[in-house]
Amino acid sequence: MPKDHSTLLGATRGLLWLMLALVAAAFLFVMAAAGALVVIWPDIAVGVKDSEVFIDPATIRPPLFALLGILAMVLAVAVFILRKLQALVASASSDPFIPANAARLRHIGWALVAVQLLALPLGSIARSIAVPTSQFADMGGIDLNGILSILLAFVLAAVFERGAAMRDELEGTV
Repeated sequence: MPKDHSTLLGATRGLLWLMLALVAAAFLFVMAAAGALVVIWPDIAVGVKDSEVFIDPATIRPPLFALLGILAMVLAVAVFILRKLQALVASASSDPFIPANAARLRHIGWALVAVQLLALPLGSIARSIAVPTSQFADMGGIDLNGILSILLAFVLAAVFERGAAMRDELEGTV
C-alpha cells in the first residue's frame, strides 16, 4: 500500500476514535441532564420559566425526558456506526472487498435509517416545547444529507459485495 494511503487510513482511525470519544461525552451529558431533571427540577423549572427558549415550564418535564431518551438512542446508534466504520477502515489496508465489509456498510445504512426515523419524534417534541423562533424548535426532522448518506451506504454495500464476488470468481478461474 502506498505511504499516502497508510497515512490517510491512520488519520481516519484517529479521527474515528476522537469521534467515538465525543459521542461518549455527549451521551454522558445527556445522562447528566436527565439526572438533573430528576434531582433539581424545581431549580430548573424556575430557570425555564424565565427562558426565551421554552414555552411552558409546567408541562415541559415529560417531553424533555422523551427528548433526552431519543437523543440517547441516536447517540447509541452513532456508536454502532462508528464501530462499524472502524472495522471497515481496519480491513481496508489488507483486503477491503470482502463480504464482511459489504455487510458492515449495509448495517451502517440501516443504522442511518434508524437515525432518520428517530429524528421525526425528536423534531416533533422539540417543536412542541420550544418557542417557534428558537433554534431548539428547528431540531430534528428529516435531513437531505442523511438521506443521501443512507443511499451512499447501500450503494457502497452493493459495490463491495460485487467486488468480493468478482474477486472470488477470479480466484476460482486461476
